[in-house]
Amino acid sequence: MELIALVRRDAYTDSVALMRVSAELRALSGIVAAAAVMATDLNRAQLQEAGLLTDEAGAAGAGDLVVAVRAESRPAAHAALERAEALLAGRRGGAAAGRVIDPRSVLSAARHAGGANLALISVPGAYAAAEAQAALSAGLHVFLFSDHVPLADEVGLKRRAASLGLLVMGPECGTSILGGVGLGFANRVRRGGVGLVGASGTGLQEVTSLIHRLGAGVSHAIGTGGRDLDEAVGGLTTLQALEWLGRDPGTRVIAVVSKPPSDAVARRVLGAAAATGKPVVACLLGWTGAPPAPVRAVDTLDEAAWSAVTALGVTPPALAAPPAPPRSGGGVLGLYTGGSLCEEAKSLVGAAGYRFDDFGSERYTRGRPHPMIDPSQRDAAVAAAGADGRAGVLLVDVVLGDGAHADPAAALAPAVRAARARAGRQGRPLPVIGHVVGTDQDPQGLAAQEARLREAGVLVCPSNRLAAEVARGIAGGPHAR
Repeated sequence: MELIALVRRDAYTDSVALMRVSAELRALSGIVAAAAVMATDLNRAQLQEAGLLTDEAGAAGAGDLVVAVRAESRPAAHAALERAEALLAGRRGGAAAGRVIDPRSVLSAARHAGGANLALISVPGAYAAAEAQAALSAGLHVFLFSDHVPLADEVGLKRRAASLGLLVMGPECGTSILGGVGLGFANRVRRGGVGLVGASGTGLQEVTSLIHRLGAGVSHAIGTGGRDLDEAVGGLTTLQALEWLGRDPGTRVIAVVSKPPSDAVARRVLGAAAATGKPVVACLLGWTGAPPAPVRAVDTLDEAAWSAVTALGVTPPALAAPPAPPRSGGGVLGLYTGGSLCEEAKSLVGAAGYRFDDFGSERYTRGRPHPMIDPSQRDAAVAAAGADGRAGVLLVDVVLGDGAHADPAAALAPAVRAARARAGRQGRPLPVIGHVVGTDQDPQGLAAQEARLREAGVLVCPSNRLAAEVARGIAGGPHAR
């Protein structure tokens, strides 16, 4: 076994790019483990825990870039570092093809960028609030992808932004689509009359993708970060976004999507939505309150999409599940890359659920790429599920779009085959039910991704809700979650 690392001094690279480099290195032949990170205290501790911390990497500072590789042989390790160098050089080369600037701060970058009015921030959580404050000082709206940002910092940022007439989307904002431009993990959808606000990243992706597939389009989809509708934050960004969409002439219908909100904040937000005077559809997962007229409350993400499209005066096609296999016995095991999708499915499956895991949660992503970039952890769990006799049906998601894995269905397919083969050797079936979030315009291709899953034996449903209901229908009897 060979462990080597390279350290590049004062060479900041954003976390999303480093996640993609790490994922590509881990996929190389002969590589046991690999990571490309900035050498913060937390990241060095995680390298140590993963057995990837060399002496040189241990002496690196927070502004230094570290690429560490453990491989089966010295040639494989050196080949991986060469590949990392090429990937990182490619990023530098792409930048060099345009106007060459070397800003040392957000303020400097804003001065050089001319008409730019938004900063996308993806740095470790300990530094994110300071960079976001600098962006606000430069007069920029903020898309804050970073996680692990203290709640008090989030509240302070959003209050200051509101006083300046600026918007802070995040922290942990996975998705926004502004004027047809996707930020973070976003699907490619046509422009149209539905404006969305989402305290739910993959929930926003599901609804925007389904709106596209149902024949309508999106004016803007404004992500807020998953905590925006918590009591402590008070819906600060959601309230601003609703006001903006209410004034936007291109937005004819408004949809609000959220993970489980605070009851008081939900009522405040829906009151503001009703005050826009536009048709409003609200899908606040887990919320059971009564919204004010004329807001239409729905329980599922696909119903939110269908209702928004209908409110435009469009008659969308019905979404129908394929025929389900017979009851299998055992409970539903949900292994998800999207947190809101996992939350919705768990709620719909109810007592038939055996276990649900969101591999995008902090316990899985600390020091690792998000599973929409690198699905290897989730896919390994899928393969292992074949040996779990308590799992009567397996429920999975695949999320497409810019920023996501280049071919997630192809990465998942071998794990599905392995799981079904293991279950078969135990003399039991293991139906696998799946849903692909995406559109025909996404770089991965919706039809191609669905076809790869079907070839692996997955029963593919057109929405997350339908997949969960099919899984519930073929699970045998109630099981504890």
